[in-house]
Amino acid sequence: MFMEGWVYAVLAVLCWGVEAVLVGAVGEALDPVTGTGLSCAAAGALYALYLALSGRLEVSAVFSRGGLLYAAAGVVSFALGHLLYYTAIAKSGAGLSASLVATYPLVTVLVAAVVLGEPLTLRILVGALLIVAGGVVLLS
Repeated sequence: MFMEGWVYAVLAVLCWGVEAVLVGAVGEALDPVTGTGLSCAAAGALYALYLALSGRLEVSAVFSRGGLLYAAAGVVSFALGHLLYYTAIAKSGAGLSASLVATYPLVTVLVAAVVLGEPLTLRILVGALLIVAGGVVLLS
């Protein structure tokens, strides 16, 4: 069963919303560096098991251009991004941190236009700027 792309996006939003609350519930019981390491290890182990059981674990895919780009994305987003995000939650709380992190679409829109040549339409730019405006309101 294939769902529309927006359904997957909404499900991702739900997962990330729950993630912020789970991390916020940790409080000072565990530092963000250790928490990020545990998150990376748990996610990696789960995916490795899934790939192995489903027959998708192929060495050629791991070392392909796409595999290396996914690996780089994981380091930038999951390892580094989540470390910074979890630290922000520990210092500022889940609500504020999640709201500020949610302003990343402006960066994505600009980088996608430059690197991938994606069109930078007025609608996309205005939408991204409105999201960032919400982050600015939170910081005021």
